[in-house]
Amino acid sequence: MSGGATMQTLSYPSRQFPGPPAVAVDIPQAWSPVRVPGTLIAARSTSTDGSFAPNIVIRGFTRSGRFTIGRALAELQQFVSQQPDGEVEPPFEVEIDGVPFVGVNVSWTDQTVGDVVQAHLFAGARRGQVVDLIQVTGSVGGEHAEAAYPQVQQVMQTVRVTR
Repeated sequence: MSGGATMQTLSYPSRQFPGPPAVAVDIPQAWSPVRVPGTLIAARSTSTDGSFAPNIVIRGFTRSGRFTIGRALAELQQFVSQQPDGEVEPPFEVEIDGVPFVGVNVSWTDQTVGDVVQAHLFAGARRGQVVDLIQVTGSVGGEHAEAAYPQVQQVMQTVRVTR
């Protein structure tokens, strides 16, 4: 540019353009972090016998300001309804570390794994004209699904979302 025009610097994250929320979770000693494309955080149990490993995956999405958690639940329900024996339980509300979440439990039968059971937690926060959505998914499957579910639930209850 010429003529001595001054430039304004915009940065991200900043006061004008705040970033999405930060997320943390506590995992047991017998779990380890896993890199999974499209996730903020992922971890799985390492004490399995080669079958489906109990795991937790945390994803973050930025959606338009009109997006609602109800729409996220509808998208999940659509996916589960296309799975063999897909079931979606009624949504519930839970507060974890001061953050309100909407949760739902789902299940289906996988050809390779057998029964898959997932707990999903959704938290949303407006940021200007967008909505930041955090989705926490805990999964168990196979013959040890029922025994592993309480541990996955316990891990999910340690999720902390901060701005």
